[in-house]
Amino acid sequence: MECFRAGASVILNCRRSVQQARQVASEIIRQGGSAEVLAADVSSPQDRERLVQQVCAGGIPDALVNSAGADTLTTELRQATFSEKLTALLRTDVEGTIELSRTLGVRMREAGRGVILTIGWDQSDRGMEGDSGELFAAAKNAVMGFSRSLALSLAPAVRVNCIAPGWIRTAWGETASDYWQQRVLRETPLQRWGEPRDIACMARFLLSDEAGWITGQVLNVNGGAVR
Repeated sequence: MECFRAGASVILNCRRSVQQARQVASEIIRQGGSAEVLAADVSSPQDRERLVQQVCAGGIPDALVNSAGADTLTTELRQATFSEKLTALLRTDVEGTIELSRTLGVRMREAGRGVILTIGWDQSDRGMEGDSGELFAAAKNAVMGFSRSLALSLAPAVRVNCIAPGWIRTAWGETASDYWQQRVLRETPLQRWGEPRDIACMARFLLSDEAGWITGQVLNVNGGAVR
């Protein structure tokens, strides 16, 4: 919705939350905007190729936001082995982000303009204990390093930045135990969970001309957390 409010025509891609995406698209259209919903699995090379063709059918996009991620905390993957979770994260978060960004990034560069955003994790470079910390640090550090390098490859025509969220109240956050609720407040100076809109607002800014001199950056959006 934030991209729509900034004046963008929006294409939403998802694999699981199709109904939710359609509701967002319907609301955008109801408010006079343009929105389309696609359903591609970014971990699949075939789906990625089809997605690029569909997105570019109407022209090279002005922006790409890579927010797809394997949910290893609240889906059936929570019962998977460490290796199975790692494979899912590498295929979706890492390979999906890299391949889509490079493919569309080259087309944007040829068109002479574009902005690409990726999603990292604010604890990737500092680490967090446990399986999830090890898994997410491995995957998101890869995305963060790639984003910095892609920014150099595509400059000056295309800007590339990475948003590194802190504790965000997603599906897992809504049901997290009291231990995690207290830990979030203890580690976050602003004393609250982040909300998805906090990330969306940063994305809107980075996609805008107001961020025209920002590229190759990893920006923490984490309520000031320092661990």
